[in-house]
Amino acid sequence: MNRSTEQRNEEVAKTLGMLDKMPRVEVNHLFRVQLMQRIDTMEIEKTSRVTVFGGAFNPKLAFMALLLVLNIASAFMLYLHETPQGAASASAIAESFSEAYGGPALSYYDDQSAIDR
Repeated sequence: MNRSTEQRNEEVAKTLGMLDKMPRVEVNHLFRVQLMQRIDTMEIEKTSRVTVFGGAFNPKLAFMALLLVLNIASAFMLYLHETPQGAASASAIAESFSEAYGGPALSYYDDQSAIDR
């Protein structure tokens, strides 16, 4: 174990020594100016093209259109549904809840003392 730690320390020392010996790379003083000019020309070319609906694919617009189509389709399906949807009475709702949650598996969690209050 001690030998591997020593080997690791030697490798780290070698690596740091090599990094210290590497010459520094200097950037041309006009690099930023040239980069900004290139970006400006790309933006001008992009806006000068003939584009439909702002150019490239817009995911927000596509998602909004999909939601609108789904909303219209669901409203259309409900409107054309043959059987009318009647409002359920309070007793029918209470009966459906008692059937769904009144089983023996859930009776352990039923706290009758909270209901009596």
